[in-house]
Amino acid sequence: MKYLLDTCALIEALFEPGRLSPRARNIIEGDASLVVSIASLWEIMIKQQIGKLGIRQTSAQEIRAACDGLDIGIIQTEIEHIDRIRTLPRYKDHGDPFDRLILCQAIALGLPIITSDGKMERYGVEVVW
Repeated sequence: MKYLLDTCALIEALFEPGRLSPRARNIIEGDASLVVSIASLWEIMIKQQIGKLGIRQTSAQEIRAACDGLDIGIIQTEIEHIDRIRTLPRYKDHGDPFDRLILCQAIALGLPIITSDGKMERYGVEVVW
């Protein structure tokens, strides 16, 4: 099966695997096919710049190499993904643009999301944690 990791799950997989749930860790360390959105790398770079991540400073190239090491593919943002944002429900307590794009990618590609963010379930995607 193929899974899309959200940004938090990617950070934990790369830097803090002990914070992953047992189910998420089994999937990530198992034989599943894993992908992450290019938007997650962008989000990590922004959060590093503004001091919102407790991980060592790392470049997008280093994150890409680490993803390669864990056999995590990187999916690009397509027009189809962006178009889905128009029909994605809006919730006042969940407006993060990165989460919304990742949700649209999961919906467009028919992939479950590995995330600890329980709010994502409201959008009709399968959430694994």
